[in-house]
Amino acid sequence: MGAVGALDLAAHLRAAGAEVLDGEPAPDAASDPLAARYGYRHLSARTGDVGDLSVLVAILRSAKTRTLPADWIWQGADGRLLDGFRLSVDPDGFADANELTLLREAHLGALWAVLRDADDLILVLSDDGCLVDAQGGSRYPFVADVDARPPKGIKLTREFGEMARLNDDFVSFRALLADLNPRLQLRLALLPAAIGPADFAARLPMLRQLSDLRVLMAHWAATMPGVSYLPVWEHCTGPLAQADQFFHASGQVTADGGAALARLCLGAPFVEPVATASLVAAIKEGPEDLAQKRARRAARRAKRVDKAAGSASVICEEELLEAFSR
Repeated sequence: MGAVGALDLAAHLRAAGAEVLDGEPAPDAASDPLAARYGYRHLSARTGDVGDLSVLVAILRSAKTRTLPADWIWQGADGRLLDGFRLSVDPDGFADANELTLLREAHLGALWAVLRDADDLILVLSDDGCLVDAQGGSRYPFVADVDARPPKGIKLTREFGEMARLNDDFVSFRALLADLNPRLQLRLALLPAAIGPADFAARLPMLRQLSDLRVLMAHWAATMPGVSYLPVWEHCTGPLAQADQFFHASGQVTADGGAALARLCLGAPFVEPVATASLVAAIKEGPEDLAQKRARRAARRAKRVDKAAGSASVICEEELLEAFSR
């Protein structure tokens, strides 16, 4: 449950032999690309790409009470109706609100049943933040590639969680799960997001939330029974990236990298892959390159000093001439 990204842990876990519950299976005839377009097979229920705790809390509360939140029906660019909490699911939308409502009610029932029957829940969080209705306070998942509009009168802003809010949301999330399934073991993972062309200033709020989540996840795992931490982020951005099995630009993982993550999630010790030849060569060349850079910088500094000294001499001479001419 949670964020999907390009890792697709569910597929790698199935390939490793794990019994991944599927509360909303795709039609038998659906190809993998078609199923992926409609949110099947990535998660144990079609919650869509939701990596924010406050949104996940709202979804669980709806599943528990079977009540639908206010302002959940949005409109796509073509006017068709979309589920504001599952914008990455059913991208074609619906013409009839009743049909969309029946589908959401069935989804909430399937999600609740999966969580009731599961032994372990891998909860994948992300640094995407959420969209907040400033007036009503409702929070919706942030989905970058979907053109959808909320109901009239709602103005949304993107929000990144502060530590206190993230902690409160996790406590609420865990309480909802404990009420439903006391034996459920909760395993936390952090999605390594793709690093696109956005500049550092634009990414700074995401980096702050990423840092807060890493600290809090370790705290939750150390202090709460039944909660553990899976170092998915650390392995992706460390040994898998060095072995060219995870790519920062796209956030994607290779089949070998996905298999390693699946073994990690299933409790096997993580075996670090061998670094690629290009990385080994870069490491060997590193000290020499660094020395060359330092030498070039020293030469540039020396030139600037010589130039500045000559300029200073001319200025002093001009000032003296001006002084004696008075």
